[in-house]
Amino acid sequence: MKGIFLDMYQKTSLKERKAFIQFVDSPFFNQNPNLQRLIRALEKQLKGPKSIDKHLAYQECFGDEPFNGAKYDNLISDLLHLWYNYLTQIGLNRSPAMQKQLLVRYLLDQEWFDPCSAQLGKFAKILQASSWQDQQYWQAESQYQYLEDQQKIIQNKRGYSPHLQLRNDALDRYYHLEKMRIACDMASRSNAVNATYNNLFMEEIIQWYHHNPSSFREFPAFQLYYAAYQLFSAPENSTAYQDLKIQLELHLELIPIDELRHLYTYLINYAVQQSNSGDNHFYQELFELYRFLLEKSILIKNDLLTQWTFTNIITVGIRTKNYVWTEQFIQENNHFLLPEVRPNVVTYNLANLHFEKKDYASALRMLHNVEFTDSFYHLSAKFIQLKIYYVLRETEALLTLIQTTRRFLQRNRQLSTYQKKSSLHFLSLLQKLTQVMIHQSLYQVPKAHYHKLKKDYLQMSPLANKQWLEEMIEELNH
Repeated sequence: MKGIFLDMYQKTSLKERKAFIQFVDSPFFNQNPNLQRLIRALEKQLKGPKSIDKHLAYQECFGDEPFNGAKYDNLISDLLHLWYNYLTQIGLNRSPAMQKQLLVRYLLDQEWFDPCSAQLGKFAKILQASSWQDQQYWQAESQYQYLEDQQKIIQNKRGYSPHLQLRNDALDRYYHLEKMRIACDMASRSNAVNATYNNLFMEEIIQWYHHNPSSFREFPAFQLYYAAYQLFSAPENSTAYQDLKIQLELHLELIPIDELRHLYTYLINYAVQQSNSGDNHFYQELFELYRFLLEKSILIKNDLLTQWTFTNIITVGIRTKNYVWTEQFIQENNHFLLPEVRPNVVTYNLANLHFEKKDYASALRMLHNVEFTDSFYHLSAKFIQLKIYYVLRETEALLTLIQTTRRFLQRNRQLSTYQKKSSLHFLSLLQKLTQVMIHQSLYQVPKAHYHKLKKDYLQMSPLANKQWLEEMIEELNH
């Protein structure tokens, strides 16, 4: 429990920590002065060069009182609950519609009708000011109509209520949009991990909009997700990708940034799937897409870029041979990576870039100067070294590294079964390739050896570095 709080708190900005201290100081939220002293003691240590010392923090709170571990842990636990309350309050502050909904519900419970009517009017204005009618908007609209209807019922104003119909219509739109969003996620993930999902009533919803085209045209959020759904459920539909891309650009300034990021992920995933299937022009499409998203700051969330997105961008830059742009991207954007992963990510990707530029000396120098702490990057770095040794015909170093890398894979518990299998297949085929390369330098190698290599290549699945291996086999054959 104490570890959870300290881990989150230390990763929070100074501005947020100051706001939390004010929260702890508020007697409405906290009436325990020991928590006020403890948070200041922890904050004082965070500003110093050393890590948190619980004994020192305890002494700051209680002076010469002997350290009591259970008492300290209980205080940290209480701080964690206050932290969660603070985060809840932050979330509520970011949702004016939710604030009005909770307030009006309370006013209705107390039957304070005049202030209730005034707050419902403000609730309506919040909804009218919404620039994008996504599922959260329609959920709030449904709640607003419900509260309007309930006010009239409580006041005994019986009879026809338009709010009941409007609530139903808003709920339908929320349901349809949320179903379509889930259907898109299911279709996208099914293609990525070969999973099977069951989404009931999806075809009925789509058919309803086909028979009611005016509702479809008036519902741009649904149009976007419908285009995304077509992208994955009917990948042979060559216009679906462009349809979604055009729709996104059309509504770019209206869609909230988190929703934009989510929708553009569909385009990225589709382009990746197409390029992996052999449609190489999608590499250039991916490159342009990533450049656009970087220019618009859509990929950056909370001033962070995930290490996987960072690496994917560099991979696409390398595949499209935009080497200058790629190196510039690494230098200018690595500060968006979390500090704890930055050295691994930057070193590996720079080494990979140098390898692709055939600057093998620089690539090896970078890999030798860094100890990779992450198993994925450690393995990927070994693969770069293996490929360099092969290209440079450093056969003794190559065969030795194949054996040490194989032992690393067999002992490692962090890598997935898929990663281990594809990597072991790569090592096996590379070793065979190396043996043929050695024999070729000594005497004429029969064509049957090349055919055997090609057969092994085609049969091994999954297989890491597949494209590179194919190129090396073809190079030997010629």
